[in-house]
Amino acid sequence: MRLSLFKGQKLTLHLTCPSKSLSHHNCKISHNSSRSKSSNDTVRGSGFLAKSWNGIVNGKKLPPTVAFLADYWNKNVKPWNDSLEGIVEGFKTTAAGKIKAACDSIQAYLDNGRQFEDAWNLCSVQLVTASEAYARYLLCDIFWRETQNMIKTTSKDLGVVLLQLAELYLVYWALEKRGDLLTYTTISKDNIELLQTRYEELLGLIRPNAVPLVDAFDIRDEILCSTLGAYDGRVYERLMEDASKSPLNKQVVNDSFHKYTKPFMIKHKL
Repeated sequence: MRLSLFKGQKLTLHLTCPSKSLSHHNCKISHNSSRSKSSNDTVRGSGFLAKSWNGIVNGKKLPPTVAFLADYWNKNVKPWNDSLEGIVEGFKTTAAGKIKAACDSIQAYLDNGRQFEDAWNLCSVQLVTASEAYARYLLCDIFWRETQNMIKTTSKDLGVVLLQLAELYLVYWALEKRGDLLTYTTISKDNIELLQTRYEELLGLIRPNAVPLVDAFDIRDEILCSTLGAYDGRVYERLMEDASKSPLNKQVVNDSFHKYTKPFMIKHKL
C-alpha cells in the first residue's frame, strides 16, 4: 500500500491497494474534519509531511521546505558536529527521522490490514511529534540564519548579544531534545556534556542583558506572568501577592502549628 493525501481543506485519503490483500476494501476514503482550528492545523501539518515523505518514496520532487527529506531517504546524512550549524543539521536529521518513522508505522498497520483512518489514529502521537520536530528545525534554522544576516547591519556589541541569544536558543533545544538527537544522529555523551557546559556559560554571559532583552521583545506583563520581571517594579508586593495565592498560605499561621508544634514547644519549654 502507498498513500497520497490532503488536497485543500478537505481531508481526502487515497490508498493504492494490492488486489490480493485488500481488493474487497474501498480504497478511497473522504472525511470532512470538524475539529477545532488548532487541531486542523496539526492534521494538515502531519498530512503535508506524510504526503512529502510519500513523494520521496515515489521519486517526486518536493518543495524547498521539505527537500531535505531526500537526503535522509538517500542516507546522505551528515555526522554530528558541535557547531551551531551542526545543531541545526541535527534537528533536520531528527525531523526527517521522525517523519519516516511515523510513515513507516502507518504503512505497517496498513500492511497488516488496518483501515487507513485506524492506522492514522494509532500513529497520531508519532505524527504530532514529527510535526513538532519539523517546526523546531525550521525555527532554529531560520532564527540562526536571520541572526547572522542581522548582525551585519548592527553595532558590534549588539551583534555579540544577538549571537549569544541565538546560540542559547539552539543549545537549549539540543539539550531538551537530547533523546531525539541520540536516536537519530551520531551525537555522543561527550557532545552532550559539551553542550551542557556551553549552556551554563551562555546563561552567565546573557544574564547582564536579560532584562533589556525581555524589554526589547515588548512582552506584556499578562503574558510574561513573572513576579520578578513585571514592568512596574513592584517586586516585593508582587511576591507577597503571589505567595498568598497558595492554598497553604490562606492562614497566617496554619492550624497544625497550634495543634502539634505549639503544645510541643510549651511542654519542652522551647
